[in-house]
Amino acid sequence: MPRILGIDYGTKKIGFALSDKEEKIAFPKTIQSNVWSYIRDYINEAILNDDVTEIVIGLPVGLDVKETDLSREVRVFAKKLGETFKLPIHLENEVYTSAAIKTSGAAPPHKIDASSAALILQSWLDRRSEKLNPNGRAH
Repeated sequence: MPRILGIDYGTKKIGFALSDKEEKIAFPKTIQSNVWSYIRDYINEAILNDDVTEIVIGLPVGLDVKETDLSREVRVFAKKLGETFKLPIHLENEVYTSAAIKTSGAAPPHKIDASSAALILQSWLDRRSEKLNPNGRAH
């Protein structure tokens, strides 16, 4: 069954999360240095071994909901992923995800980026589920 890969993009590190096979729950997976060859290889393995069919990337926006330099960098990264892997790429607003993980103590410092990726992915999964089933009942 297909899975969805979640990404928390950072200029130094990138966090990864993976959905369950039912695409309902996101789990933190790992962190990679932001080096294209590492990222490309990790995603390629996830596609082959975990049947990843879509990617959700956190899009950082400022408190004024305007895009920042990092937002533009994420959009370039998302485009590169789409061109490289030919998978649907979704952007999810990630305002406060890393801060929420840090302040809640939900993850040790070395796992914050992967936990943030899971929070980004979970937010997207929840929104998609609500769109598919707005009344909370099966169609």
